[in-house]
Amino acid sequence: MRRRVVQIWNTPGGVTTALLVVSCAFVSGGIAGLLVASQVAGEGQITLAAYIESYLAAAQQRTAAAPGFFAVALDLLRWPCLAVFMGFLSLGVVGVPILFAVRGFLLSFAVSSFVRMFGGAGGMLAFSAFGLTGLLAVPALFVLGVQSFDMALRRLSAGAGKGSALPGSQYLVRCGSCFGALALCMLAEHWAVPALLGSLAPLFSGALN
Repeated sequence: MRRRVVQIWNTPGGVTTALLVVSCAFVSGGIAGLLVASQVAGEGQITLAAYIESYLAAAQQRTAAAPGFFAVALDLLRWPCLAVFMGFLSLGVVGVPILFAVRGFLLSFAVSSFVRMFGGAGGMLAFSAFGLTGLLAVPALFVLGVQSFDMALRRLSAGAGKGSALPGSQYLVRCGSCFGALALCMLAEHWAVPALLGSLAPLFSGALN
């Protein structure tokens, strides 16, 4: 049983190179997001503070308590779906790292902005907004991105007459497992996260005034 599980999560070409590439891209984007968030000042900082304040006010008043399920699904599925799509293109060897760099940038910028506005306590608010679903969504994205990069690389090699780029049954199992985890994230994002933010918002709503 253990051997079968290992085989399912091991891509045919190996994960080392693909994991290294997408991880470096994600971390690089995250560092860029952190640096940009730390440099926001003047009108940009005022605009960012106003946005976060209105976001917290909406959460406190529960006007954001029930986001549309379609909007939640679009927000969570756009990244993994793009990752899967790029796996069927030779250009995925460039597109997948760019996708991970952008995702790392946006996530880091959002978290860093909360921390900058509220100090260490902003980390708790950021975890409530992004961390609960991120615990499953980010690993699922990495699994899909790693296998997509590997498949795109093999597709590029197949175009040069080397090997095959067709996905196998293990690919489908991994996709099914990841999208199953993302379905749980959608349920949490739709029901649990708004309620949690609504209960925490009063603790932070006055911090920006």
